Amino acid sequence: MTKKKNKEQVSDSVTKEELQEDIVEEIIDAVKEKTPEDIILELESKIKELQNALLREKADLENTKKRLEKERVLERKYAAMSVCKGLLTPLDHFNLALKHEPTDEASEKIFQGFIMIRDQLNKALEDEGVSIVDALNEEYDPNYHQAIMTELVNGKESNIVLEVLQEGYMFKDRLIRPAIVKISE
Repeated sequence: MTKKKNKEQVSDSVTKEELQEDIVEEIIDAVKEKTPEDIILELESKIKELQNALLREKADLENTKKRLEKERVLERKYAAMSVCKGLLTPLDHFNLALKHEPTDEASEKIFQGFIMIRDQLNKALEDEGVSIVDALNEEYDPNYHQAIMTELVNGKESNIVLEVLQEGYMFKDRLIRPAIVKISE
């Protein structure tokens, strides 16, 4: 039994020595001596990498600032659009009511007052950037007109607006509502 114990001890001790040698070799490989030039090159490379990352972050920040400023300008530019859009239907009703001629002198004065109010409302909308879409006798453009009827008219080209049934409106450079029109076939 002592022989067996001695063999195990020898094999254990050999294994331990081999392990220690392997560990030392790994440490030596991992910690190879670097020259100062190698260290400088490695550090310069790391500095360039960090500078590039910083420049990318700065560019991203600048792009975000520009995008936010552009969005803020657009918000200000079109801020009154919803209010103007909301006034179009009452304006249409106003215009429809003014198509009926007064029958006596008293209603004529009231009628003139309503015309003045409508003109002031139109002026206020115009000052905010609302304009009427030109449609009558223009070529049909589906971007600005909505055709709901067609009519065959001799002497008229095809796709010409014959009648405007409801005015279309633009707010600055955006369409609020297309003009509802009748076009020629």
